[in-house]
Amino acid sequence: MALLISYGYNKSMRTTKIQLHEKAALSQISAKAFEQPKLSVGGWIRAIRGSLRMTQGDLALRAKLPQSHIAAIEGGKKNPPLPTLARILDAMECDLVVLPKLRLPIDEIIRKRAAKLALKRLKRTMGTMALEGQAPDTGRFRQLFVQRTDEIIANRSEDLWSEGD
Repeated sequence: MALLISYGYNKSMRTTKIQLHEKAALSQISAKAFEQPKLSVGGWIRAIRGSLRMTQGDLALRAKLPQSHIAAIEGGKKNPPLPTLARILDAMECDLVVLPKLRLPIDEIIRKRAAKLALKRLKRTMGTMALEGQAPDTGRFRQLFVQRTDEIIANRSEDLWSEGD
């Protein structure tokens, strides 16, 4: 059984939404395990282990780890490296699945980065123009800013990441 979990928390309703991408996993994990807004790695291990009616000692034997190590992970005192976490999950008939999750849509990330570059470049130019008494007013600056941001986005060969933050 592979356990792939998408997690969301709705503050206004004070409810937790868990989407399990494999229905078989849902039948083996009790709903009470997910009442907390966010579980740590140890919390997930404890929740799954408890739902499987497995003791820490049982899990330790199956994962070939000391029981004290399992207790430390579940208690939040240790953060296991991925190979150890995979062993623990394997001992509970689970696979470890790691997926990237974008914090923002790609278009927003690109626009944000392009805007940062446009502002940096415009400030450089505007500093020189201000010394010569030719700085544009705020409205014109905004127009230039939007225009430069759009130009950077449109130019697919533009390097968005080399100029640092």
